[in-house]
Amino acid sequence: MEKVFLNGKEFKDTNLLRPIMYGEGVFETFRYAQKLPKHIDAHYERLIKGAKFLGIPAITKEDYIYYVEEAVKSFEDKDLYVKTILLSEGNSFYSLLPYKSHLMVVVRPYTPISGPVKLTVSPYRVHSKDPLLKIKSTNYLRNILVKRYAQEKGYFDAIILNEDDSITETSSANIFWIKGRYLYTPAVECGILEGISRKKIIEEAKNQGFVVVEGSFNLKDLKDANLVFLSNSLHGIIKVEAIDPEALK
Repeated sequence: MEKVFLNGKEFKDTNLLRPIMYGEGVFETFRYAQKLPKHIDAHYERLIKGAKFLGIPAITKEDYIYYVEEAVKSFEDKDLYVKTILLSEGNSFYSLLPYKSHLMVVVRPYTPISGPVKLTVSPYRVHSKDPLLKIKSTNYLRNILVKRYAQEKGYFDAIILNEDDSITETSSANIFWIKGRYLYTPAVECGILEGISRKKIIEEAKNQGFVVVEGSFNLKDLKDANLVFLSNSLHGIIKVEAIDPEALK
């Protein structure tokens, strides 16, 4: 028999104990601009792919969409930030598989990013073989540290490098840069999340005649770029106006 205590009192509502203790969950974030995003199927599929990897029981697409639509009903303004989190439930012993899941939906008014942003470089690195980099896990402490580091230095976010000094992404977005008719972006193998917006940008760039190069690049490769930008499903394309010159030395 196991008992859990919170601030000296027995805590009986333990259905979310595994996510609290281990960060066992997966999430998707997107903008709800008057309606579900057109790539909602891709968000659901990526959520379920991550859940399957972690052994979290899936929910149906119909339930997923229903819970989102129910959550946004309480807002009159329908330009919203929406975060869906599939959380596990199960025995608190860490190696056991969860036996149930719950979908949490976080909704708030959408706030756009005002103007181009500035980036620095994170002191915290990733390893390209880390399997958690391939899913949107609620185990998000590294990303939090990266974002805090950037903001404390006066930057919007920070570029994360891997064990080979290769560029991966920022704490919450994929990164791209353009030189002439070439569009460059780190390959999935470098240790990045394969973003939904990333895939669409690559497809559109090819349609517009760009040569798309996915590969392993270091910070020097960003120099002399005509344009550097970030992308994610919440804000779309985010222009980068500057990168910390000290970090590029």
